[in-house]
Amino acid sequence: MKRNISSKIFTKFTASAGVLCLLLSTSCTKDFEEINSPYKDVSVATASPVALFNQLSRRATEEDYTLHVGVLMPLANQQGVQNVTVPYTNYISSYWNNYYRDLADYKLLVKLIDGDINPAAFTNLRAISTILISSRTLSMLDRYGSIPYSNAGDASSDPTKYRPSYDSDQSIYEFVLGDLSTAVNSIKVGTAASDQVSLGSNESFLNNNYDSWIKFGNALRLRYAVRLHAKNAALANPIITDIIGGNKPLPNAITYADMDAMRQNNYGNYPKIVVPQNPDYNDRLWYAFRETSVSNIRLSSNVWNEISSSSADNGSGIFDPRTYVWFMPNNSGKWVPQPQDKSVAEGSSTLYPNTDANAPAAPNTLADNKFAGFNFYLVRDHTMLPYIIISEADVHLLKAEIYTRGMGVAADFAKANQEYQAGLTASINFWYTYVASSTSGIWPSSKPALAANTISDFLANPKVALVSGDNTGNLKKIVTQAWLATLWQQPEAWAIARRTGLTPKAAGYTPQVFNKLPIQTMRKPITTKTG
Repeated sequence: MKRNISSKIFTKFTASAGVLCLLLSTSCTKDFEEINSPYKDVSVATASPVALFNQLSRRATEEDYTLHVGVLMPLANQQGVQNVTVPYTNYISSYWNNYYRDLADYKLLVKLIDGDINPAAFTNLRAISTILISSRTLSMLDRYGSIPYSNAGDASSDPTKYRPSYDSDQSIYEFVLGDLSTAVNSIKVGTAASDQVSLGSNESFLNNNYDSWIKFGNALRLRYAVRLHAKNAALANPIITDIIGGNKPLPNAITYADMDAMRQNNYGNYPKIVVPQNPDYNDRLWYAFRETSVSNIRLSSNVWNEISSSSADNGSGIFDPRTYVWFMPNNSGKWVPQPQDKSVAEGSSTLYPNTDANAPAAPNTLADNKFAGFNFYLVRDHTMLPYIIISEADVHLLKAEIYTRGMGVAADFAKANQEYQAGLTASINFWYTYVASSTSGIWPSSKPALAANTISDFLANPKVALVSGDNTGNLKKIVTQAWLATLWQQPEAWAIARRTGLTPKAAGYTPQVFNKLPIQTMRKPITTKTG
């Protein structure tokens, strides 16, 4: 059925009463009166499509990062120490609540465009708004499974829809992926876009680069086609064939001149990863790493085994150049990871003395800091560290998996290896470009810098290099590197771990398993059971 982004974009699905899973089963009573209640300060008369898009763009990655560090990082087996009593229910609602506010804005945006005297002038605005809300919707499915969708966000025009029904995740996947395809194919570029409404500075997400918007939309389509392949190959294969076989535009720069060039191939919010929300907690990125009740994390033995070829504490075995951006040694300058199974406890509750200072001269130097930790300068740099939804590296590594498995296209080792190496190169260049470009004043003058042959040596390392004929081993390496590349994209790292079952796991480490996040009701308590 032909789809278009119009006032009919939210055709009603056959709804199902949604039951989300925490561990094996979670049941909730959910009220949406507060989420769906009409805005008091926004109306069809006062809102404009451009202003509404600006809101969607501004909030595209608005989330409490504490969820990533305190909950998703240990679930993906990337965190050295987890506080097993972390109050995760404090941090799971921000994405849910923000999404439904944005869904209501998006529906209003579409309504305003359809009612305009010249709706064709808003073709590009409609398309990029659809790409943004589609990204949010797909991420909601990653987190929560079935959600209210087709009738959600409609209370401002229909007060009877305060309690929207749940749609099955399968029906939402099908609808959203169809909308993404239509959106990408409708975008006008070059001289063809001369008749389009100008967004100017309101287009803060990709700076009016519509070629990059097309790549962003195709990247999302490819990610979720791979995500769904094992469950619904009939839906996934045509998407993969269309994008890969049809050579559709995808991010493919590998090297970047600066952070603005990075923006066009690594899609998220620049330059701020999170906006400070409360002066008592400073910025939420820093809070997530320094607050011992949330994380108390170190470099884990599980990750260490994938970035170093030996246990030498002088770092001589480190072969992954991203290590020096992501982590820092212990108080003695030694690279000592904490055992993933927590069999050896850290001596200190914090990595960072002088935590109120932006950049102490010697972080991780407390007398009882036994283990290497996350790089202080990185986790303190919230004004410059980008929040990424999907990156160029992610896309290359997806293509490497596609060619290795033969998903929608013929299996091809040479193409898989080419995409794999391009993905790793893009990931390394992303991180070193960010460090070199950061102007926050957080990083010291002696920033990490790539030495000659660093990338080629990394690609040739036996733990990294693919081997012709070893399909099983190659697939595990591709998945492992995709998992590592998303160390700072925790929702995706968690999704990779759940989808593939191939990500590294330390022997004897058995953390809780969350298949889905619970939904926090607006008015009534969550009831959970596990089994």
